[in-house]
Order: sequence, then C-alpha cells, then structure tokens
Amino acid sequence: MTTHVFIGPTLSAEEVLAELPAAVVHGPVRHGDLLALEAGADDTVVVIDGVFHRTAPVRHKEITDVLARGARVIGASSMGALRAAELWPYGMEGVGLVFGMYVQGTLDADDEVAVGHLPSGDHWQLTVPLVNVRWSISNAVAQEVLDEKHGAEVLVAARSVHYTERSWGAIAHAAGRHSPVAGEAAVALRRFAERNPASSDLKRRDALLALSHCATPRPASAPATGWSTPAWMVPNTMYLERWRGMFRPTVPGTGPGTVSELDVLRFQQLYAPGFPARYRRFALTRIAGPLLASEDRGLVHAALKAAAGRGITAQQVPRDAWTYWLTPGELRKDSVEGRLLKLLVRSFRSVPGAAPFHDAPEELRDTDTAWRSSADAVSAADRLNQQMARTGERRTPRHLPHAVVRRHLADVWRVEEQAELEAAARDRGFLSLTEAEEAARRFVLLHRAQR
Repeated sequence: MTTHVFIGPTLSAEEVLAELPAAVVHGPVRHGDLLALEAGADDTVVVIDGVFHRTAPVRHKEITDVLARGARVIGASSMGALRAAELWPYGMEGVGLVFGMYVQGTLDADDEVAVGHLPSGDHWQLTVPLVNVRWSISNAVAQEVLDEKHGAEVLVAARSVHYTERSWGAIAHAAGRHSPVAGEAAVALRRFAERNPASSDLKRRDALLALSHCATPRPASAPATGWSTPAWMVPNTMYLERWRGMFRPTVPGTGPGTVSELDVLRFQQLYAPGFPARYRRFALTRIAGPLLASEDRGLVHAALKAAAGRGITAQQVPRDAWTYWLTPGELRKDSVEGRLLKLLVRSFRSVPGAAPFHDAPEELRDTDTAWRSSADAVSAADRLNQQMARTGERRTPRHLPHAVVRRHLADVWRVEEQAELEAAARDRGFLSLTEAEEAARRFVLLHRAQR
C-alpha cells in the first residue's frame, strides 16, 4: 500500500513528507512514469507537477490504465489539475480551486499553471504561474490593496508574457507599456504577493489540499462521484501496449527511470543469435491460432492450414509479393513450402498495420541470465551515449551517419546485400530495415567501444 507523489516546483519533498511520511516522492510526472510504477489496487498516485515542454507529458491513456488497475489517482494544482479536469469522468479525483476552474471553464489554457524552472532536483521555480497572478489580484482587490480596473489591466499584461518569461518584473514591464498606472499596480501586486504568500500561491494551497485529501476515504462507487465511464472500459490501443513495454521496468518494483523490458527485448531483437528462431515460433503460433491445438502434425502444418483458410497459399500469392518479402537467392533455392513460411513470418502483424508486438511476450524472452546481461548492455550503451553527448552537440546516436549504422548491422548479422539485410531485419520482427537501423543507433558506439 504505497502513495506516490509527483511534484516539482510547487512543493518540496520535505513538505510532502511532513504531510505523508510514508509517501514515495518523485519528480514532475512525465510520459511513462505511471506505467513504470505498476501501481495496484491498494496504491494511491498523487499528480501535482508534470513536464510538457521539452519532454513528452503524461498521456491520458497512462492515467486511465492506472485507474483500470484499481489504483486511486488524485490530481491538483498544476498538471494534476489539468489531467483531473479531463479525466474525472473516468475516476480521477480532482482537488482544489485550480481543478474546479478548469472544469467550469474559467480557465481554458495550459499556460495558466505552467512555470519555468531549473531542471535540477529541486526544480527551483523561475517564473510566476498565471493562475497565481489571478489569485493574487482577486485577494488584493478584496483587501482593497488594488483597484479592480487596474487589476484587470495587470492580468491582461501578464497574459501577454510567455510563461517561460512571466516573472513579476516582466509583468510590471508589460503593464507599464500599457500605462504608467498599470505598471505601478503591477509593482504593488508583487509587494502584496511577497507579504501574503497564503493569498498569492494558489498552486501550493491546492497541492497541500491534495495531500490531505489522501486521508479521506476513496469514493466507493461510480454513481457517488458521477463518473460516466469506468476506466476499465476505456479501450486499449497499440500505442498503450507499446508504452507499457517501453516503460515497464526490467526488474519489477524498480520504478521510473530504469531500463524497460522493451529496451531489453529490442537489444535482443538486434543482437541475440537465437532471436530469429524465437520470433519464427512466435509468429507461426499466432498465425496458427486455435488450429494448433487440433493439428497433430505440428506448428508448421497448423500455420499453413490457418493461412490457407484465409486464402494465403503459394498458388494465390502474387508474384510481386514474393519478390517483396524474399531475397533473390531464397526465390531460387528454397522449396515452395519454405518460401511461403518465410513470407508468413516476415509479413506477420498482430493487427493490420501494427507492429508484430508492443510489449515483451514471454515467448520472445531469453534465459534470465541473458536477459539480465542484455539489460546491463542497454544501461552501458546509455551511459556511453550520455558521455559522448557531453563532448559536442552532434556527438549523439541520432547524428551517426546512415552508412555507419547500416555497416554495423551488416557486420553483426553477417550479411552484405540490401535485400539480405532487409530479410534479416524482418526475420527478427522488425517492420523494415529502416526500423532496425533506428533501433541500432543506440548501441553502435557501445559495439565500437567493445571492439
């Protein structure tokens, strides 16, 4: 029974632990973090801060996936308020005034809660969120520190400044361009905010409220909260399946930031000598489907029989399909059955247009020892890539010349011709040689260093 709290500039870890001593504190939530948690029915996830500018934000599907697994998800203050306003019909609990204003439509822009902050561990806040400016103006007007008209002018000026530059100084400068009186009002508002933090920092107020909300009983049923659709009824997509594989930790319980199962599988897909055989069994088993249980002549016959039932036989395959999926050498030397099996394996898709797999199916895993070794290799590659990136702007995997990456795969797979490389990539479950090359970029430098 764990409470996970995702914070950044709004609250410090010390403030969270003062309210929830047993909580696990994370940085601002980002794409993949919730999937890496593997939170269950007894767990609570509190989303306060999140990233979205230079890093992909947490996706709605990730939150509904956590809700579908039975975890309690609470959102407030910043990214949490945004996502709760969008997902409360599916069971996410929104807390605080910021959440309420988004639901009511008083707020309708993401930059209302956005702030610029340092990327370091303490996420020191550099700018003022617009929602805090609104809150400060409202309280300053109520306490007759600010005239309502001048407060409106200051708000217009604040909205004109991009969130990454929205400091009190920048707001005062923008207001001063409108009129000297508005500029003076902005300066007075800043002084009010500095003297009265409780009346000016709405995001912090809502964040603390969300922490205290954890102690309240969870709503028992959908009708009590007005949900329109339970999260478990939200359909999965191939993207969610892929994200699960990308972010699920190799070692359960290790949390965000570790090597994922899909990272390890991708490494094996590229480099494990036995992977093509594992992938062949995987594809043929899924092609055979229910026939495998009744076909006494084995997997190959079951797969061919299932394919024939769908109109895929050697006689019915168009000539250009043979030349697309097979190499010239295979067309000359392989038997008819052998050619058809290769075509079936290389063209296999879990659903039309989708990748063959999005997570790490058990059939494609190697031994535990090999799996751990592969995980170590992925970690080593990432460390080396980070070290190289610090030596220059173009010293990253994505800047490697295309010819270097292709030469790398030709050496590893011991093939030379373009058609043979394409066939080798498809025998390992890649959609194309291009996809294999993009996956291999991550490991080229490590391979060179080892040599």
